[in-house]
Amino acid sequence: MKNRLRPLWAPIALVVALASQAPAQVSGEVRDLATMAPVEGAIVSLQATTTRTTTAADGSFSLPGASGAGLVIVAANKGHYNASTLVTSPTTGVQILLEAVPVMDNSAYTFLDPVNCGMCHQDQLNEWTSSPMALAGQNTWVYDIYNGTGSPGGMGGFVYTRDSVFAHSNPASECGACHQPEPWVANPHTPLEDINALSVGSIHGISCEICHKVAHIDENKVNYPGIYEGAVTLSRPHGIDQVEYGVLGDSDVYMGPMRASYQPQLTAAMCAACHQDKNDPDEDGDFEEANGVISEPTYLEWLATPYADPADPLAATCVTCHMPATDATRASNMPSAPDREQGTIRLHQILGTTPEFLDNSCELEVKPRLTAGGSLEVDVSVTNTGVGHHVPTGVTVRNLILLVEAFRVSDGVTMASTGTQLVHDLGGVGDPALGYYAGQPGKLFAKVNHDAAGNGPTFYTDATGIQWDNRIPALATDTSHYSFTVPPGSGEVRVRARLIYRRAFRAFVDAKQWTTDGHGNPLEDVAAPYYGHLMEEKTARVNSPAAAIRR
Repeated sequence: MKNRLRPLWAPIALVVALASQAPAQVSGEVRDLATMAPVEGAIVSLQATTTRTTTAADGSFSLPGASGAGLVIVAANKGHYNASTLVTSPTTGVQILLEAVPVMDNSAYTFLDPVNCGMCHQDQLNEWTSSPMALAGQNTWVYDIYNGTGSPGGMGGFVYTRDSVFAHSNPASECGACHQPEPWVANPHTPLEDINALSVGSIHGISCEICHKVAHIDENKVNYPGIYEGAVTLSRPHGIDQVEYGVLGDSDVYMGPMRASYQPQLTAAMCAACHQDKNDPDEDGDFEEANGVISEPTYLEWLATPYADPADPLAATCVTCHMPATDATRASNMPSAPDREQGTIRLHQILGTTPEFLDNSCELEVKPRLTAGGSLEVDVSVTNTGVGHHVPTGVTVRNLILLVEAFRVSDGVTMASTGTQLVHDLGGVGDPALGYYAGQPGKLFAKVNHDAAGNGPTFYTDATGIQWDNRIPALATDTSHYSFTVPPGSGEVRVRARLIYRRAFRAFVDAKQWTTDGHGNPLEDVAAPYYGHLMEEKTARVNSPAAAIRR
């Protein structure tokens, strides 16, 4: 930032800067403004760079690599406003005082319209506008499952307000806590709004301030659904002064209604608010009880992997993958915004099951061998190499289908399957040519819930247990075996394995007559040639009678 604008943009920080002849660095301490107690674990950064350190127990810090004049040094700590000072390096004795963010929860607060945020963050607004986050409040699949009003066939299959055992005792359910958080926060435990009469708040979906107003996530309550009171703490001011939380840790903006504060939970725990939850069978408002069944398992799946360990070479948060770094060098379009190092500003489109993600999630390995008796034995391995959680993850209707087939290269005649590993009925019972793959050589991967009578699959709101869960954890491999009969004289035989992603079980899709996803995009689940998204395909060949393999 330009020095001439600093009085408008930087919070006042008490600074004592004593020049020294030490090596080029900046050292000093960070303390709490009100108590003067040292602040341990605060981030101290050379603004707009990756040069940073953390304070010791006594609040002290030493920042090597910060060399030059007019350096903006920023201190940040969760629960405090960021604060900065100008120094010339080398210098010691720098003192930065952090002001605590006051507790503020104005229930009458109206979240800022994203368009207002776009006045300074145009790139982020443009990215977010077409994102699943922005469209969450208008998701037609959610409405079809909740009350059947999202699409013409929405009343088919399970409809919560008609079919759930909780339809009368809890008619609103908790859909709005994730999909329409602005109205939910203003009036908790209300049902989804009429899809034909949505408020501005519902149209906003998961808007800028739903995330950037989160002061704290109680990580002992990650199974609570959405922006749920007691699990998520918001900072909703009574006056015009605003706090906006972020993860850069070096923003010292203090201009009119906006003041920056560091919130490291925005990289993962914030995502758990809507991507980790249980149901509440006894309806006592405690979603962490053992009697609940996890519906969205993604956060805890990630937490159990090496990806969640900051010290592990594989370390990656939700943001690492789903908000990848861009080539942008400014987080704001304001002229006074600092130029940053590339790779420090993240995409706000926040995508998940796009072709790019799906195509880079798993690897297939096919190992065929031809026996002397004319049997083709095939091992197929699916390895979750590129995902920080199970595949598939998310709501329990998501599923993968592995299809395995063998045929003569000379004429394409299919070899008869003699194995017992077959696609489950949830892959669709009917004509395989139309994507009904039940009974075909292969395997369906899913998490299947059951209801109180033991019947499944059942929608998660009514689940009392899990029938089976064979999804593939991060870095894990699933291997399945297949057998085919190869008639004498068949010559070269080709084996093909295909891994297909589906957004919902086929019978459920048919019951709802879905041809688009919840955001209006064409639904691959019902489209030839794969009737789902082809994630991976691998082939291998064997020559009869030898087991020579060409790939």
